[in-house]
Amino acid sequence: MKLTLQTLIAGALVLAGCAGPRLSSQEARKQIAAIGASDLVPDAIEIRRIVSQGNTEAIAESTITLAFQFKKDSPAGDWRVSAVRMGELGWMNMTELVAAVNDGRRRDTVASLNKVVAGINGYRQTNGSIPSARDLVTLTDLLHPLYMTDLIRVDAWGKSIDFEVTSASSFRLVSKGPDGVGGTTDDIVVNGASTATP
Repeated sequence: MKLTLQTLIAGALVLAGCAGPRLSSQEARKQIAAIGASDLVPDAIEIRRIVSQGNTEAIAESTITLAFQFKKDSPAGDWRVSAVRMGELGWMNMTELVAAVNDGRRRDTVASLNKVVAGINGYRQTNGSIPSARDLVTLTDLLHPLYMTDLIRVDAWGKSIDFEVTSASSFRLVSKGPDGVGGTTDDIVVNGASTATP
């Protein structure tokens, strides 16, 4: 099975030995194979095309061959993906892989929520109150770009972030976390002008 990835290869390529001004498919494949000092078989990576290039960054659209291991809990049970393998690497347990991905996304979401909090605090310092907004889109329209340089509207799972004014001087930001369902234990919640923590 092949998984399509859009891979952004930025200024690190220069440091990693990409001497030419343009990124070649061969160099892109080599760099992708070297991610995390892995032993991916180069044949497992196919560069479909170099989408765009500038002086300091390029996007390579690629496919990477993955093998998926399926298991059942019983002969009558449902199939589930239990492990994945890239190239010649060993099998990676899906539960651990998903947990690691979600941990990274949780950290990214916390960082995004903290940027929104900083924007609200900047707005409050200038205007004497928190913004009057009914949702995150309205809020970020007020904050961006004067109080918040990044336009943040979704969490790291691609789901909308809830914003609610809870009083004249307080608010709540909520990411529904990896399950995408509000009110569960994996939600990431920031109340008031506090700083989010993972």
